Amino acid sequence: MKKFLLIAFLFSYSFTNAQISFEKGYFISNNGTRIECFIKNLDWSNNPTDFKYKINIDDEYKTETIATVQEFGIENGSTYEKAKVKIDHSSNSLERITTSKNPIWQEDTVFLKVLTTGDATLYYYVNENFTRFFYKTKNQPIEQLVYKEYLALNENSGTQTTLENNYYKQQLLNNVKSENITDGEIKRLTYKKDPLMKYFLKYNNINADEIKKTLNTTNKTIYHLKITPGITFASLLINSAESSGFKNAQYDTKIIFKLGIEGELVLPINKNKWSLFVNPSYQKYSDSQEYGVVTGINDGQPFNYPSEIEYSSFQLPIGVRHYFFLNDKSKIFIDGAYVVDINGRFTLTSKPLNLNSNTGGNFALGLGYNFKNKISLEIRYNANKNVLNTYNSFVGEYKTIDFIFGYSFF
Repeated sequence: MKKFLLIAFLFSYSFTNAQISFEKGYFISNNGTRIECFIKNLDWSNNPTDFKYKINIDDEYKTETIATVQEFGIENGSTYEKAKVKIDHSSNSLERITTSKNPIWQEDTVFLKVLTTGDATLYYYVNENFTRFFYKTKNQPIEQLVYKEYLALNENSGTQTTLENNYYKQQLLNNVKSENITDGEIKRLTYKKDPLMKYFLKYNNINADEIKKTLNTTNKTIYHLKITPGITFASLLINSAESSGFKNAQYDTKIIFKLGIEGELVLPINKNKWSLFVNPSYQKYSDSQEYGVVTGINDGQPFNYPSEIEYSSFQLPIGVRHYFFLNDKSKIFIDGAYVVDINGRFTLTSKPLNLNSNTGGNFALGLGYNFKNKISLEIRYNANKNVLNTYNSFVGEYKTIDFIFGYSFF
């Protein structure tokens, strides 16, 4: 396991450094100078405070920060503008929500992500604790669109309920309202990225087809469904705390053919380098060996009895995957998962010992290659699984390494 982890780390480190991650872009310094360059596109999940760039693609990279830059952008990608704004730092988490309807203002200098431009500009800001939207018009400087959840006491029942401060609707009604937008549209508008973008695009007189195209471009969540046939090298070691022959009882390494499917959700963050996956498959392992079993007779000498074992289950790995892009067609990935056994059963039959047990789960770590999001190859190391989970005096260490071929239908 340690060797596999080391190999996976070295591969990931090498491919991370080998990736083409600097893309054409620009930044504008505080004195107004525009500099064309190549910016490392991290497709930031949280708004950044700095960025790495190169003047020429073969140069060593340098770093600019929010202290020295007023704007930066990536060609066909994101644009960020520096702004000194008041941000509501209220939390919407249930354990930290307050009874105050009013925002908790704090003045910060931040990079705001530009979502739409025109007569009215919509901005986006997100960190580990909250998400906020900002806007600007020709007559209105940048300010936050106010939305806040808070607790209110019901005087009749004495219970607390969650209410919403939807002042952002009044702000839009006052400052971002045109003849082609009705009051009802504003009333139904939710404080979410897509509805707000659609609203601002409509206000800026973008036609319906362009609105749809823009929203589809910004929604990068991708789904893949694969068929995953493969082979597994499996072996079993049984140990007993009792004075029986089942101490270091080693069963043969077998090659198991198995078939599975994989559903993968590629997340719209960090340039689609992260995904979540589930990979259910069926497997069955069986073997027979002779082992001595102490029966209490024959002066404590063991008798050799044939033993037969069988283990079958639907395995359900649930995990996280990270990609390292080599080029537009190829990428390396590593993943980690927890493997749940569904209807996992293990039986051992011998004379005089018979065991029938539920099985436990295990962790798994994989390393693989993906071509055109269509074909993938993966080696997946599975940590030992205890197939004698029902018993305290027996441990069945089931060891496997999977070699998985994947073909994506979409």
